[in-house]
Amino acid sequence: MPRVLDRTDRRAELVSAAASTFAERGVANTPVSEIVKAAGVAQGTFYLYFNSKDDVVLAVVERFADTMVDILTRTVAGCRVSAVEEVRALCNAFGDLTAAPGAAELVELMHRPENRALHDRLTERFTPKLVPLLEEIIERGVVQGVFAVPDATAAAWFVLGGLHSVELAGTSLAEMPRALAAVGDLALRVLGYQVLA
Repeated sequence: MPRVLDRTDRRAELVSAAASTFAERGVANTPVSEIVKAAGVAQGTFYLYFNSKDDVVLAVVERFADTMVDILTRTVAGCRVSAVEEVRALCNAFGDLTAAPGAAELVELMHRPENRALHDRLTERFTPKLVPLLEEIIERGVVQGVFAVPDATAAAWFVLGGLHSVELAGTSLAEMPRALAAVGDLALRVLGYQVLA
């Protein structure tokens, strides 16, 4: 007897199948027929949940964004010793994300000129979730006396803009961790952190 899943579970199953198939075969080389085969459903079932392959790619990207926010939040929570270390951990975690299994191809996919709308969608979903996290870190740094900024929200926007500009500048995946660490060091100075010689 076939498994009966509710709509949410079936859609999640299709997104998971798409993500694993994309990671294995590449997005361009993955037809819908391979996604449904991996999910163990009929091709018609796919079209009950998605209008096209692009729709499922977007769903995979949105799931990726949620996963990224989750990883970054846990990374920062793991080093609640000082706000300085939290900012560094956040920047390093961005670099580590590009090396996660399946992430490199999604990152590359997102940066193709023809996928600009997809990239913007990821940014729209991802950034608003990160602002409160970074704001909290900055406010803690002000209380700890290591940061000196009058507006934590504006500072969070500024730091995230700097991190995002590394990506917009076309930085290669291989160079991304080093570039993000450099932006993190600069962000600490902008936040008022004074490195003692």
